[in-house]
Amino acid sequence: MIRLLIYTLIVLAGAIAGPKLVENKGYLLVAIGEYTIETSVVAAVVLLLVGFALLQLIEWLLVKLLRTAGLTRSLPRRWRQRKSRKFTLEGALALAEENWPKAEQTMAKGADAGELPLVNYLAAARAAHHQGHSEQVEVFLTQAQSFPGSDAAVNIARIRYLIQDGELAAARQCLESLSASLRNRPTVLKLAHELFLRQRDWDAVARIAPALTKHKVLDAETLEQLPVQIERGALEACHTLEALNERWQQLPKRRRRQDPLVESYVQGLIRFQQPAEARKALLAQLNKKEPQANLLELLPLCSEDAGESLVHLLERNYSAPQMPDYWDCLANLSRQGRQYKQAKQYQRKAIELAPTRYRYSQLAELQEQLGEHRGALESYRRLADPELT
Repeated sequence: MIRLLIYTLIVLAGAIAGPKLVENKGYLLVAIGEYTIETSVVAAVVLLLVGFALLQLIEWLLVKLLRTAGLTRSLPRRWRQRKSRKFTLEGALALAEENWPKAEQTMAKGADAGELPLVNYLAAARAAHHQGHSEQVEVFLTQAQSFPGSDAAVNIARIRYLIQDGELAAARQCLESLSASLRNRPTVLKLAHELFLRQRDWDAVARIAPALTKHKVLDAETLEQLPVQIERGALEACHTLEALNERWQQLPKRRRRQDPLVESYVQGLIRFQQPAEARKALLAQLNKKEPQANLLELLPLCSEDAGESLVHLLERNYSAPQMPDYWDCLANLSRQGRQYKQAKQYQRKAIELAPTRYRYSQLAELQEQLGEHRGALESYRRLADPELT
């Protein structure tokens, strides 16, 4: 409605101004050098408008020709880009389907003229790694590394693949070649933690433990147990008795009172044939209200000829706890002292609390030692019970 009103006003204005312009055409004289042009003002305005329209038409034609020529020259490149996008899409779908051969092939093809060739090469390297093509993985990673700003992503991928392939020394060398800022990234810290654990380099794990806690790389429970895990691993990795005792003495007192660390220390003493020291450490740690099952399992391993005295000591310290592991320990200690009848009684108490195939097999062996063949046969039959673990 408004547009119609504007058009109407323009027509009315032309109808009013037209006759006056015809009556008063005006006079215009243009002199250029020896040439002069005489015309009316109306004709001059019309000529200017026509000339402007011609200039606009010529400009439009020139732009159209230039665009057409440029489009013609860029057609091969556009075709290659379209084809690369198609290959990249097929490769992404193949990765989602875990079709590794197709993913490797299509991602590599899509990198030639793709918009993000770095992503294509990294995806192709991942697909090649899943197929066990180590050489091809390195080829793709090298191609990806040729692009600016790709060092972090390529090195992280290379370290991950080396760890998964078991090339721990090469992965360690690659990790140490990274810059300090890059090594503090959560992704790299997680890879470093996995690498150091597999190498059993507990001192290296201890060095990155503060960063692991700061960036919350691991879950809360794992981070809480990390200090104990480090010390247990270090104790188990000691190759001499002197190194074991030195490492143990360096621990804070509160650490030396923790059951997992005591267990590792005692296992080390047993490994180095120090049963008396192992027994002493165990008895000191067992002096609590409730005995610990994991420590009770170690006691028969370091009892030597003190089996019977240890039985009396345990019975004096603990008033028949409802722990099958406690009775297993007494049975094993009595067996070492050739007190088979007493061992059978302890083994039966353990079975009453928690019957298992292992406990029935132990009971059967004791019954055979005592000549109770019928009872031993019945115990062996119980081993076939599917409800037993």
